[in-house]
Amino acid sequence: MDEKHWVENWKRVSPILEKIETKELRTKDNTETIRRLIPMIDWCIKRAVPRTTSGLIEQQRLFQKLRKVKQVD
Repeated sequence: MDEKHWVENWKRVSPILEKIETKELRTKDNTETIRRLIPMIDWCIKRAVPRTTSGLIEQQRLFQKLRKVKQVD
């Protein structure tokens, strides 16, 4: 199959596949997925380092740098 036919086929099939995917996502039972995620989330929480700042000062510093760069342009 050449590229042109492949693209045409994909344009035709894509909406059909999207409908199938949407239906599968709506009807899927996510209990098992959530059950598997809980240990990962717990692992992250146990190892998270509390922040000492909100990040606002760092953000303002970056905005100031950006402002200086734009003034030079």
